Amino acid sequence: MEKIVPISDLQSKAKQFVEQVNKTREPLIITQRGRAAAILVDYESYEGHTATQDEMSYPDWQKRLAKTKEEKGKGVRLEDFKKGKRSYGRKK
Repeated sequence: MEKIVPISDLQSKAKQFVEQVNKTREPLIITQRGRAAAILVDYESYEGHTATQDEMSYPDWQKRLAKTKEEKGKGVRLEDFKKGKRSYGRKK
């Protein structure tokens, strides 16, 4: 459920709301004059949103997403990665 807080509450309890958002990872809607004015989110969620926007700015983002979905589950052995081997995904 979305939590909605007037900006006056944010002004007096900012630290509490920041701690809450970081703990729950749930966004907080800030209102001003009864209307939504801003959203307070934890930094990790913000970074994820920004990265998603960046990826979707490429014209071929749908192809890249499909390729990633195809490769899902194909891992790289840590030893191979550290050695820089190109035989990723091959079983020995």
